[in-house]
Amino acid sequence: MAEKIKYNPGKGISPVAFMFACPGQKEQQAGRVVSGMTGKNLNTLLSILSKNDDERVRALFPSEDRYDYLITNASDIVHYPALDNTSLPSKSEYSDDANLNRLYHEFDHTKIVIAFGAQAKEASKLVAYKYEMREVTPRPKFITSLPHLSLLALNQISEDVNGNHIEKGVPDATHKRLEVVAKMLTENLKDLL
Repeated sequence: MAEKIKYNPGKGISPVAFMFACPGQKEQQAGRVVSGMTGKNLNTLLSILSKNDDERVRALFPSEDRYDYLITNASDIVHYPALDNTSLPSKSEYSDDANLNRLYHEFDHTKIVIAFGAQAKEASKLVAYKYEMREVTPRPKFITSLPHLSLLALNQISEDVNGNHIEKGVPDATHKRLEVVAKMLTENLKDLL
């Protein structure tokens, strides 16, 4: 049977939840979600958001510690190349009805779900459809236009928030890319606030 890593319920400090694709090797070793570099990048993103100019955005992110927030994955099954030759869940895995029900219940008291990456985006759409079919209100709003926070995905961002080219390998390159993600997220949030 495939190993699973359960979601992090958070501490109830924010109506925001984060969703990623699936747990990997670092998560398997630590026994909790977003334990590797993606988790460190999420903490940096939270630090940037907690200093946002808009008070409404800052209020959503009162802590820079990712484990203070609800965090889950489109699939809770562990994947990494040395284990099963992949680092992502299959569509049939994250679209499975039992999995969608799991996500539906995890988002029970959530107002905003922020999905990072393609699999989280697709799972978000399917969960949102479940809410619509069950005519549940209030239902969470889903933000699905953000890249994953892995270095592989972040390195695709080539310009900083001012439109300047980001040089690869410079010490603050990842931080500059996360500032771009924070700006993207802030623009999405302003449409919801």
